[in-house]
Amino acid sequence: MDKFFDYLEPDLPLTTIRELLRYIIRLVGAIGGDTPVEGKMGSLGFCASRSGEDVRVHWVQVGRQRIPVDATV
Repeated sequence: MDKFFDYLEPDLPLTTIRELLRYIIRLVGAIGGDTPVEGKMGSLGFCASRSGEDVRVHWVQVGRQRIPVDATV
C-alpha cells in the first residue's frame, strides 16, 4: 500500500489519495472477479483488479498523466 501513496503523493493531496483508495476497494469489491476494472472518481481515472482478498491497482490517471502504480492494497 505504501507504493500506492508514494507514486501518487507528488500529484495529489493525501486526503484525495485516501478517498480514491477507499473508492477503488469498494468498486472492485462490488464487481468481484480478477478481471481488471477501469473506473473514475471525479477527474481521476484508474484500473484495478481483485486477486483473492487483495486489490491490485494497475494505474491511476491524473489529468492527462497516467501513472503506472502496480500496487497491491
